Amino acid sequence: MTALAAIFATVWQKHWGSILIVAGVIAVASVIYLKGRSDASAEAEEAARTAVFDQIKERYQTDDQVQRMSDAELCRSIGGKLQDGRCL
Repeated sequence: MTALAAIFATVWQKHWGSILIVAGVIAVASVIYLKGRSDASAEAEEAARTAVFDQIKERYQTDDQVQRMSDAELCRSIGGKLQDGRCL
């Protein structure tokens, strides 16, 4: 273990500035990466919420249109023919 400690001490003494710069660059890059990843997740969640909202809104409009149709109109819209109160 002392040999490893001696090697580390020698490397540190000769290159401490470079080691600190590399460590700083790695730290900054990590923060930027994590921030970007977080932003992408937030954008994806917002897109999903918007899509669900649009689907619900479209469904509401469709339901409203169907409720306003008479039985005959509804039967025709699905390709049937109303006879004796039944859609055939």
